[in-house]
Amino acid sequence: MDQGTLVEQKIDAGRRFVERFAADGNPVRAAFWARTEEEGIWFLYVATDVVDSAGPAATYRAVHASLKKLGESWVSSSEIKVVSPTHPVAKGVLAIVAHHPGRLRAPLGALGSVAVEETYIYPPHIFTFTQVNPMTPEDVGREIVRLMNRAPSILQSSHVTLKDGSSFNGVPFSLQLGSQKAVVAQFVADGEAAPRIVRLDEITSIA
Repeated sequence: MDQGTLVEQKIDAGRRFVERFAADGNPVRAAFWARTEEEGIWFLYVATDVVDSAGPAATYRAVHASLKKLGESWVSSSEIKVVSPTHPVAKGVLAIVAHHPGRLRAPLGALGSVAVEETYIYPPHIFTFTQVNPMTPEDVGREIVRLMNRAPSILQSSHVTLKDGSSFNGVPFSLQLGSQKAVVAQFVADGEAAPRIVRLDEITSIA
C-alpha cells in the first residue's frame, strides 16, 4: 500500500477489528489511524484502559486473539498500536471527539505533543455499543448509500445495531419504500440465507 494514502479497505478492516476488540470485552476509549511525521507510515491506534489495568503485553495478546477471530484481514498486528487513554496522542484525539463525535478524516498538525501528517478518527459508537445519540434515519440512509457505492472488492460486512438492542453484521444492497411509506434497507446478513429487511427508523447505528 502507498503509505501516503489510507485506502478504504484499511478503514473498513480497522473498523471491523475495533468492533471485534471491543466486543471481546476490551474497553475502547478512542480508535484512529494516524501517520506521524516521525515514522511517516499509517498505524491504527487503539486507546484502551486494558493497557493500564493489564499491561501492554496482555493487551497485545488480546489484539492477536481478536484478529484471529476475524480471519484474513487488511490489518495486521504490526500496524496496530495500543496506548493508554492518557497517552498524548490519545488525549489529543479524545479532545477532538468531544467536539466532533462523527468520523473525521483530516490533516492535523499535532495530536497532543505528537506531530502528525494526517489522521482518520472512528466515531465512538462503533465500539461503545451504548449510543447516547443514535443515528437518525437520514444518517442511516446516507451511510447505507455510501456503503452500497463502495467498490465490489471491499464488500465487507457492517455492524448494524437496532432499537431493540439486538445487532447483526451484514452488507446492504438495497434501499426502497416499504409498507406504510417507510424506507427499508435490505442486507445480506452474515449466517442468514434470506435477505434481512429492516426499516431505517429501527436502526440506531451502522458502522
